Amino acid sequence: MRACKTAALLIVTCIGLCTLLPTSRAEAQDGQTIFSYGMRGFMNGAELGLAAGYLSTGSHYESREWRKLVFGTGIGALAGVGLGLTLGVVDDSSDSAPVGWYMLRDMGYGTLFGALVGTAVGALFLIDSGRPKDLLTGASVGALIGGGAGIAFGIVEAGKDSRHRRGREGKSSARLHLTLAPAPRADGALVGVSGLF
Repeated sequence: MRACKTAALLIVTCIGLCTLLPTSRAEAQDGQTIFSYGMRGFMNGAELGLAAGYLSTGSHYESREWRKLVFGTGIGALAGVGLGLTLGVVDDSSDSAPVGWYMLRDMGYGTLFGALVGTAVGALFLIDSGRPKDLLTGASVGALIGGGAGIAFGIVEAGKDSRHRRGREGKSSARLHLTLAPAPRADGALVGVSGLF
């Protein structure tokens, strides 16, 4: 039972730390470095790895199964760092919307939301079965599903932001386009400039 409490504490701590990372659009464009992508990837990967590690334990958690939790968390964190750094480099070399930033941000939110919903579903099973493991199993399954859904939502949101940017750039270039043409004066001389702003 103590190991279950420790695992729950680790999940909550990882999720809480992930929510401390910058989340506004302005910070994504101005204040993000490649290492902040790596840090966000590390947190998301550790959370999802811990969830996968917990699901690999038996039907009754035993004390020796802590290795599966540590192994899952470690592999997830390393994979997340690799993914985060890769997405950071791709976003840094692109002039379009920061797709990687949206993916990592929404993966974190999806993981948190999925864990909360999964815990609620696990609580319903707990009422019926009386097994506390149902809470953490529900949280783990919800976190994994939410993380995957978050990636998909991040890609969709980045596409929407990219279309918004293209529309805004098109309008601004039309406003800045000047047309130079001579304008007649009252005495017949051609002077002056007219333009479209």
